[in-house]
Amino acid sequence: LKGITEIFKIRDMQWLFLLFFIGLGIFNAVSTCIDQICSNLTMEQTGMVGGIMLIGGILGALVLPPFSDKLGKRKPFIVACIIFMLPGLIGLTVFKELVPMLISAFVFGFFIMSAGPIGFQYGAEKSYPAPESTSQGLILMVGQISGILFVFGLNQLGVLTAMIVFVLLTVFNIFLSTRLKE
Repeated sequence: LKGITEIFKIRDMQWLFLLFFIGLGIFNAVSTCIDQICSNLTMEQTGMVGGIMLIGGILGALVLPPFSDKLGKRKPFIVACIIFMLPGLIGLTVFKELVPMLISAFVFGFFIMSAGPIGFQYGAEKSYPAPESTSQGLILMVGQISGILFVFGLNQLGVLTAMIVFVLLTVFNIFLSTRLKE
């Protein structure tokens, strides 16, 4: 409990929690409600969009974090991931045809899921000597809570309105990510 209390006192961890609240919440909402987002596509095509988003995410998580580790830098990668996921999210918001949706889903997945491991490492470094599992667990908890709230919001507001809100929250996250200290 002392470690948890100390983690919540660290300013960069507070920013990171907010970043994950928004980013992971958006990812969870988009992946949960992909059938509603792709309502004009067939079920098979919707499955392809969701699958491509996950494939992009797996590739991103394999490619970008090692570069972050090699350079020993976290902030530039976190900022870049949030900036470059934005076109994918915008594409998922505005496109209705299969191919542009697939491309958008890949870009969105690649950058948002590669930000996860980098953010977890950043959190572990900022919250040291608290156990890494504690910081990562808190980060995931924040993102899961927001995912539930964002899914509820998507269903209440409607897909287009919620997706526009997600785009605006991502723009806010870009500015928020620049507040992190390396």
